[in-house]
Amino acid sequence: MVKHFLIESYKRGCVQLVRRPVYIIMMVVVPIFSAWFLLNLMDEGVIRNVPAAIVDLDNSDVSRNMYRNLSAFQQVDIQYKFNSYREGKKAVQRGEIMGFFVIPDDFEDKALSGRQPEVTFYINYAYFPPGSLTFKGFKTISLLTTGGIVQTVLRTIGMPKEEIQANLLPYVPHYHMPGNPYMNYNYYLSLSFVPCFFALFVMLVTSFSIGVEMKAGLCRQWLRTGGDSITLALSGKLVPQTILFTAVGWFIQWLMYCRYGLALNCPPWHMLVAMILFVMANQGFAVLMMCIAPHFRYGGTLCTLFGMLSFSFVGFSLPQEGMYPWVETIGFLVPIKYYFLISIDQALNGIPIYYSRYYYVALLLFIVAPMLLVLRLKRWCVNYVYVP
Repeated sequence: MVKHFLIESYKRGCVQLVRRPVYIIMMVVVPIFSAWFLLNLMDEGVIRNVPAAIVDLDNSDVSRNMYRNLSAFQQVDIQYKFNSYREGKKAVQRGEIMGFFVIPDDFEDKALSGRQPEVTFYINYAYFPPGSLTFKGFKTISLLTTGGIVQTVLRTIGMPKEEIQANLLPYVPHYHMPGNPYMNYNYYLSLSFVPCFFALFVMLVTSFSIGVEMKAGLCRQWLRTGGDSITLALSGKLVPQTILFTAVGWFIQWLMYCRYGLALNCPPWHMLVAMILFVMANQGFAVLMMCIAPHFRYGGTLCTLFGMLSFSFVGFSLPQEGMYPWVETIGFLVPIKYYFLISIDQALNGIPIYYSRYYYVALLLFIVAPMLLVLRLKRWCVNYVYVP
Protein backbone atom coordinates (compact mmCIF):
# COMPACT_ATOMS: atom_id res chain seq x y z
CA MET A 1 0.00 0.00 0.00
CA VAL A 2 2.82 2.39 0.77
CA LYS A 3 4.26 1.78 -2.69
CA HIS A 4 0.86 2.42 -4.30
CA PHE A 5 0.32 5.72 -2.48
CA LEU A 6 3.89 6.81 -3.18
CA ILE A 7 3.48 6.17 -6.90
CA GLU A 8 0.17 8.03 -6.95
CA SER A 9 1.78 10.98 -5.16
CA TYR A 10 4.62 11.02 -7.69
CA LYS A 11 2.14 10.99 -10.55
CA ARG A 12 0.22 13.87 -9.03
CA GLY A 13 3.42 15.86 -8.48
CA CYS A 14 4.57 15.33 -12.07
CA VAL A 15 1.17 16.26 -13.50
CA GLN A 16 1.17 19.51 -11.55
CA LEU A 17 4.60 20.42 -12.95
CA VAL A 18 3.38 19.85 -16.50
CA ARG A 19 0.01 21.56 -16.14
CA ARG A 20 1.32 24.83 -14.70
CA PRO A 21 3.79 26.64 -17.00
CA VAL A 22 4.90 28.78 -14.03
CA TYR A 23 6.79 25.79 -12.65
CA ILE A 24 8.89 25.31 -15.77
CA ILE A 25 9.52 29.04 -16.01
CA MET A 26 10.61 29.39 -12.37
CA MET A 27 12.50 26.09 -12.22
CA VAL A 28 14.29 26.09 -15.56
CA VAL A 29 14.03 29.29 -17.61
CA VAL A 30 14.57 31.97 -14.95
CA PRO A 31 17.42 30.24 -13.02
CA ILE A 32 19.39 29.45 -16.17
CA PHE A 33 18.84 32.92 -17.62
CA SER A 34 19.86 34.58 -14.33
CA ALA A 35 23.01 32.46 -14.12
CA TRP A 36 23.93 33.16 -17.74
CA PHE A 37 23.30 36.88 -17.32
CA LEU A 38 25.50 37.22 -14.23
CA LEU A 39 28.27 35.03 -15.61
CA ASN A 40 28.26 36.75 -18.99
CA LEU A 41 28.25 40.18 -17.33
CA MET A 42 31.61 39.38 -15.66
CA ASP A 43 33.00 37.29 -18.50
CA GLU A 44 36.02 39.56 -18.99
CA GLY A 45 36.93 39.20 -15.31
CA VAL A 46 37.11 42.88 -14.38
CA ILE A 47 34.68 45.69 -15.12
CA ARG A 48 36.38 48.25 -17.33
CA ASN A 49 35.61 51.65 -18.83
CA VAL A 50 33.01 52.75 -16.29
CA PRO A 51 31.62 56.06 -17.67
CA ALA A 52 32.68 59.06 -15.58
CA ALA A 53 33.40 62.77 -15.91
CA ILE A 54 35.72 65.44 -14.54
CA VAL A 55 35.00 69.00 -13.44
CA ASP A 56 38.23 70.99 -13.78
CA LEU A 57 37.76 74.41 -12.19
CA ASP A 58 41.51 75.10 -12.04
CA ASN A 59 42.66 74.50 -15.65
CA SER A 60 46.31 74.47 -14.58
CA ASP A 61 49.19 72.23 -15.60
CA VAL A 62 48.75 70.07 -12.50
CA SER A 63 44.99 69.65 -13.00
CA ARG A 64 45.43 68.85 -16.70
CA ASN A 65 48.03 66.24 -15.78
CA MET A 66 45.55 64.72 -13.33
CA TYR A 67 42.94 64.66 -16.08
CA ARG A 68 45.33 62.83 -18.44
CA ASN A 69 46.21 60.26 -15.77
CA LEU A 70 42.56 59.66 -14.99
CA SER A 71 41.76 59.24 -18.69
CA ALA A 72 44.50 56.61 -18.97
CA PHE A 73 43.10 54.57 -16.08
CA GLN A 74 41.58 51.37 -17.54
CA GLN A 75 38.69 50.99 -15.12
CA VAL A 76 37.37 54.54 -15.60
CA ASP A 77 36.37 56.10 -18.91
CA ILE A 78 36.28 59.91 -18.73
CA GLN A 79 33.60 60.68 -21.30
CA TYR A 80 32.76 64.26 -20.32
CA LYS A 81 34.52 67.37 -19.04
CA PHE A 82 32.11 69.73 -17.32
CA ASN A 83 32.52 73.31 -16.15
CA SER A 84 30.48 73.11 -12.95
CA TYR A 85 29.29 70.78 -10.21
CA ARG A 86 25.68 71.26 -11.35
CA GLU A 87 26.40 69.79 -14.80
CA GLY A 88 28.10 66.75 -13.28
CA LYS A 89 25.24 66.17 -10.84
CA LYS A 90 22.65 66.28 -13.63
CA ALA A 91 24.67 63.81 -15.72
CA VAL A 92 24.72 61.37 -12.78
CA GLN A 93 20.98 61.79 -12.25
CA ARG A 94 20.35 61.10 -15.94
CA GLY A 95 22.39 57.90 -15.70
CA GLU A 96 24.97 59.02 -18.26
CA ILE A 97 27.92 58.61 -15.86
CA MET A 98 28.63 56.76 -12.61
CA GLY A 99 30.47 59.66 -10.97
CA PHE A 100 32.53 62.78 -11.50
CA PHE A 101 35.79 64.18 -10.16
CA VAL A 102 35.93 67.84 -9.05
CA ILE A 103 39.22 69.79 -9.05
CA PRO A 104 38.89 73.15 -7.18
CA ASP A 105 39.92 76.45 -8.76
CA ASP A 106 42.91 76.98 -6.43
CA PHE A 107 44.26 73.45 -6.67
CA GLU A 108 47.71 74.17 -8.17
CA ASP A 109 48.43 77.18 -5.95
CA LYS A 110 47.62 75.31 -2.74
CA ALA A 111 49.41 72.16 -3.85
CA LEU A 112 52.70 73.85 -4.70
CA SER A 113 52.60 76.01 -1.58
CA GLY A 114 51.93 73.06 0.73
CA ARG A 115 48.44 74.16 1.84
CA GLN A 116 46.74 70.79 1.20
CA PRO A 117 44.11 71.37 -1.50
CA GLU A 118 40.98 69.22 -1.46
CA VAL A 119 39.63 67.28 -4.42
CA THR A 120 36.10 65.90 -4.32
CA PHE A 121 34.49 63.03 -6.15
CA TYR A 122 30.82 62.12 -6.31
CA ILE A 123 29.81 58.53 -7.09
CA ASN A 124 26.50 56.80 -7.78
CA TYR A 125 26.50 53.75 -5.49
CA ALA A 126 23.10 52.52 -6.65
CA TYR A 127 25.12 50.01 -8.69
CA PHE A 128 27.72 48.66 -6.30
CA PRO A 129 30.41 47.05 -8.59
CA PRO A 130 30.81 49.96 -11.05
CA GLY A 131 30.43 52.47 -8.23
CA SER A 132 33.23 50.76 -6.27
CA LEU A 133 35.51 50.73 -9.30
CA THR A 134 34.84 54.40 -9.95
CA PHE A 135 35.73 55.22 -6.34
CA LYS A 136 38.89 53.10 -6.61
CA GLY A 137 39.97 54.88 -9.79
CA PHE A 138 39.34 58.37 -8.41
CA LYS A 139 41.13 57.59 -5.14
CA THR A 140 44.12 56.02 -6.91
CA ILE A 141 44.62 58.99 -9.22
CA SER A 142 44.30 61.49 -6.37
CA LEU A 143 46.97 59.64 -4.38
CA LEU A 144 49.27 59.38 -7.36
CA THR A 145 48.84 63.08 -8.07
CA THR A 146 49.66 63.88 -4.44
CA GLY A 147 52.84 61.85 -4.72
CA GLY A 148 53.79 63.62 -7.94
CA ILE A 149 53.29 67.04 -6.37
CA VAL A 150 55.39 66.10 -3.33
CA GLN A 151 58.10 64.77 -5.62
CA THR A 152 58.15 68.06 -7.56
CA VAL A 153 58.40 70.11 -4.37
CA LEU A 154 61.21 67.94 -2.97
CA ARG A 155 63.17 68.19 -6.21
CA THR A 156 62.78 71.97 -6.10
CA ILE A 157 64.47 72.15 -2.69
CA GLY A 158 67.31 69.96 -3.95
CA MET A 159 66.61 66.58 -2.33
CA PRO A 160 68.33 63.66 -4.17
CA LYS A 161 66.18 61.37 -6.28
CA GLU A 162 67.03 58.26 -4.23
CA GLU A 163 66.01 59.98 -0.98
CA ILE A 164 62.78 61.20 -2.54
CA GLN A 165 61.95 57.66 -3.64
CA ALA A 166 62.72 56.30 -0.17
CA ASN A 167 60.42 58.85 1.47
CA LEU A 168 57.53 58.47 -0.94
CA LEU A 169 57.71 54.67 -1.28
CA PRO A 170 59.65 53.18 1.62
CA TYR A 171 58.69 49.63 0.62
CA VAL A 172 57.47 47.86 -2.52
CA PRO A 173 54.39 45.68 -1.90
CA HIS A 174 53.97 42.31 -3.63
CA TYR A 175 50.44 40.94 -3.91
CA HIS A 176 49.78 37.19 -3.81
CA MET A 177 46.18 35.99 -4.17
CA PRO A 178 46.10 32.17 -4.09
CA GLY A 179 42.32 31.92 -4.42
CA ASN A 180 41.96 34.53 -7.15
CA PRO A 181 45.33 35.15 -8.82
CA TYR A 182 43.81 36.93 -11.82
CA MET A 183 41.69 39.39 -9.77
CA ASN A 184 38.70 37.99 -11.64
CA TYR A 185 35.42 39.45 -10.42
CA ASN A 186 33.61 36.36 -11.66
CA TYR A 187 35.46 34.26 -9.07
CA TYR A 188 33.87 35.88 -6.05
CA LEU A 189 30.73 37.58 -7.44
CA SER A 190 29.26 34.78 -9.55
CA LEU A 191 30.49 32.09 -7.17
CA SER A 192 28.24 33.59 -4.49
CA PHE A 193 25.38 35.40 -6.23
CA VAL A 194 24.48 32.71 -8.79
CA PRO A 195 23.83 29.97 -6.16
CA CYS A 196 22.01 32.48 -3.96
CA PHE A 197 19.61 33.34 -6.79
CA PHE A 198 19.13 29.64 -7.44
CA ALA A 199 18.40 28.99 -3.74
CA LEU A 200 15.76 31.73 -3.81
CA PHE A 201 13.98 30.07 -6.75
CA VAL A 202 14.06 26.66 -5.06
CA MET A 203 12.51 28.02 -1.86
CA LEU A 204 9.87 30.05 -3.70
CA VAL A 205 8.76 27.15 -5.92
CA THR A 206 8.65 24.75 -2.96
CA SER A 207 6.59 27.08 -0.78
CA PHE A 208 4.32 27.93 -3.73
CA SER A 209 3.65 24.29 -4.57
CA ILE A 210 2.56 23.60 -0.98
CA GLY A 211 0.72 26.88 -0.48
CA VAL A 212 -1.28 26.55 -3.68
CA GLU A 213 -2.81 23.32 -2.33
CA MET A 214 -4.08 25.34 0.62
CA LYS A 215 -5.27 28.27 -1.44
CA ALA A 216 -7.17 26.04 -3.89
CA GLY A 217 -8.70 23.94 -1.09
CA LEU A 218 -6.99 20.74 -2.27
CA CYS A 219 -5.17 19.90 0.97
CA ARG A 220 -7.35 16.90 1.86
CA GLN A 221 -7.17 15.56 -1.69
CA TRP A 222 -3.38 15.95 -1.60
CA LEU A 223 -3.23 13.99 1.66
CA ARG A 224 -5.58 11.26 0.39
CA THR A 225 -3.35 10.74 -2.63
CA GLY A 226 -0.52 9.99 -0.19
CA GLY A 227 -2.63 7.66 1.94
CA ASP A 228 -3.19 10.37 4.58
CA SER A 229 0.55 10.41 5.19
CA ILE A 230 2.09 13.88 5.05
CA THR A 231 5.50 12.31 4.50
CA LEU A 232 4.36 10.44 1.37
CA ALA A 233 2.42 13.49 0.16
CA LEU A 234 5.49 15.73 0.52
CA SER A 235 7.73 13.14 -1.13
CA GLY A 236 5.45 12.84 -4.13
CA LYS A 237 5.34 16.59 -4.54
CA LEU A 238 9.02 17.41 -3.91
CA VAL A 239 10.94 14.50 -5.47
CA PRO A 240 10.02 15.47 -9.09
CA GLN A 241 11.01 19.04 -8.28
CA THR A 242 14.26 17.81 -6.72
CA ILE A 243 15.18 15.91 -9.86
CA LEU A 244 14.46 18.87 -12.13
CA PHE A 245 16.16 21.41 -9.84
CA THR A 246 19.23 19.18 -9.51
CA ALA A 247 19.52 18.88 -13.29
CA VAL A 248 19.26 22.66 -13.62
CA GLY A 249 21.80 23.11 -10.82
CA TRP A 250 24.28 20.79 -12.50
CA PHE A 251 23.82 22.70 -15.76
CA ILE A 252 24.53 25.97 -13.92
CA GLN A 253 27.66 24.40 -12.44
CA TRP A 254 28.71 23.39 -15.96
CA LEU A 255 28.26 27.01 -17.05
CA MET A 256 30.32 28.24 -14.12
CA TYR A 257 33.19 25.79 -14.15
CA CYS A 258 33.40 24.70 -17.80
CA ARG A 259 31.89 27.38 -20.01
CA TYR A 260 33.09 30.46 -18.08
CA GLY A 261 36.15 28.92 -16.46
CA LEU A 262 35.58 29.58 -12.77
CA ALA A 263 38.10 27.87 -10.51
CA LEU A 264 37.41 24.18 -9.83
CA ASN A 265 40.34 22.87 -7.82
CA CYS A 266 38.63 19.75 -6.48
CA PRO A 267 37.20 16.55 -8.00
CA PRO A 268 33.94 17.48 -9.77
CA TRP A 269 31.87 15.05 -7.72
CA HIS A 270 32.49 17.16 -4.61
CA MET A 271 30.46 20.00 -6.08
CA LEU A 272 27.92 17.72 -7.80
CA VAL A 273 27.06 16.09 -4.47
CA ALA A 274 26.99 19.51 -2.83
CA MET A 275 24.43 20.66 -5.41
CA ILE A 276 22.12 17.72 -4.68
CA LEU A 277 22.27 18.44 -0.96
CA PHE A 278 21.91 22.16 -1.63
CA VAL A 279 18.67 21.71 -3.59
CA MET A 280 17.19 19.36 -0.99
CA ALA A 281 18.32 21.61 1.87
CA ASN A 282 16.54 24.62 0.38
CA GLN A 283 13.44 22.53 -0.17
CA GLY A 284 13.64 21.40 3.46
CA PHE A 285 14.03 25.00 4.59
CA ALA A 286 10.95 26.03 2.58
CA VAL A 287 8.92 23.14 4.04
CA LEU A 288 10.04 24.20 7.51
CA MET A 289 8.81 27.75 6.85
CA MET A 290 5.47 26.36 5.67
CA CYS A 291 5.25 24.28 8.86
CA ILE A 292 5.92 27.37 10.98
CA ALA A 293 3.49 29.56 9.01
CA PRO A 294 1.14 27.19 7.11
CA HIS A 295 -0.43 29.81 4.90
CA PHE A 296 0.01 30.48 1.20
CA ARG A 297 1.03 34.10 1.72
CA TYR A 298 2.89 33.92 5.05
CA GLY A 299 5.05 30.90 4.21
CA GLY A 300 6.07 32.33 0.85
CA THR A 301 6.86 35.67 2.48
CA LEU A 302 9.19 34.01 5.00
CA CYS A 303 11.03 32.19 2.21
CA THR A 304 11.36 35.41 0.22
CA LEU A 305 12.57 37.32 3.27
CA PHE A 306 15.29 34.82 4.17
CA GLY A 307 16.23 34.35 0.52
CA MET A 308 16.75 38.06 -0.10
CA LEU A 309 18.51 38.71 3.21
CA SER A 310 20.91 35.89 2.43
CA PHE A 311 22.70 38.17 -0.02
CA SER A 312 23.78 40.32 2.93
CA PHE A 313 23.72 38.13 6.03
CA VAL A 314 25.69 35.23 4.55
CA GLY A 315 28.76 37.37 3.88
CA PHE A 316 28.61 38.05 0.13
CA SER A 317 28.51 41.83 0.24
CA LEU A 318 29.86 42.43 3.77
CA PRO A 319 32.58 40.35 5.46
CA GLN A 320 31.31 38.15 8.24
CA GLU A 321 33.87 39.59 10.67
CA GLY A 322 32.38 43.08 10.22
CA MET A 323 28.82 42.09 11.16
CA TYR A 324 27.04 42.39 14.48
CA PRO A 325 26.97 39.01 16.27
CA TRP A 326 23.20 38.61 15.88
CA VAL A 327 23.41 39.37 12.15
CA GLU A 328 26.24 36.88 11.74
CA THR A 329 24.11 34.26 13.51
CA ILE A 330 21.24 34.72 11.06
CA GLY A 331 23.62 33.90 8.23
CA PHE A 332 24.07 30.39 9.61
CA LEU A 333 20.31 29.75 9.53
CA VAL A 334 20.08 29.43 5.73
CA PRO A 335 21.50 26.64 3.51
CA ILE A 336 23.29 28.99 1.11
CA LYS A 337 25.84 29.78 3.85
CA TYR A 338 27.13 26.22 3.91
CA TYR A 339 27.11 25.78 0.14
CA PHE A 340 29.09 29.00 -0.12
CA LEU A 341 31.66 27.68 2.39
CA ILE A 342 31.87 24.41 0.44
CA SER A 343 32.50 26.35 -2.78
CA ILE A 344 35.29 28.33 -1.12
CA ASP A 345 36.95 25.29 0.44
CA GLN A 346 36.53 22.85 -2.43
CA ALA A 347 36.17 24.69 -5.74
CA LEU A 348 38.31 27.73 -4.95
CA ASN A 349 40.96 26.48 -2.52
CA GLY A 350 40.87 22.76 -3.30
CA ILE A 351 41.45 21.57 0.27
CA PRO A 352 40.63 17.94 1.25
CA ILE A 353 36.93 17.24 1.61
CA TYR A 354 37.53 16.12 5.21
CA TYR A 355 37.79 19.75 6.28
CA SER A 356 34.39 20.56 4.72
CA ARG A 357 32.55 17.64 6.28
CA TYR A 358 30.64 19.79 8.75
CA TYR A 359 29.20 21.90 5.94
CA TYR A 360 27.88 18.82 4.14
CA VAL A 361 26.37 17.61 7.42
CA ALA A 362 24.73 21.01 7.93
CA LEU A 363 22.99 20.67 4.56
CA LEU A 364 21.77 17.22 5.60
CA LEU A 365 20.33 18.70 8.80
CA PHE A 366 18.28 21.19 6.76
CA ILE A 367 16.81 18.22 4.87
CA VAL A 368 15.61 16.40 7.99
CA ALA A 369 14.68 19.52 10.04
CA PRO A 370 11.06 19.72 8.71
CA MET A 371 10.36 16.27 10.19
CA LEU A 372 10.16 17.95 13.61
CA LEU A 373 7.11 20.02 12.61
CA VAL A 374 5.62 18.08 9.73
CA LEU A 375 2.66 16.88 11.83
CA ARG A 376 1.74 20.52 12.41
CA LEU A 377 1.52 20.97 8.64
CA LYS A 378 -0.70 17.87 8.40
CA ARG A 379 -3.11 19.21 11.03
CA TRP A 380 -3.40 22.48 9.14
CA CYS A 381 -4.05 20.62 5.89
CA VAL A 382 -6.83 18.56 7.48
CA ASN A 383 -8.53 21.54 9.13
CA TYR A 384 -7.40 24.33 6.84
CA VAL A 385 -9.67 27.28 6.07
CA TYR A 386 -8.16 29.71 3.56
CA VAL A 387 -8.31 33.34 4.65
CA PRO A 388 -7.47 35.73 1.75
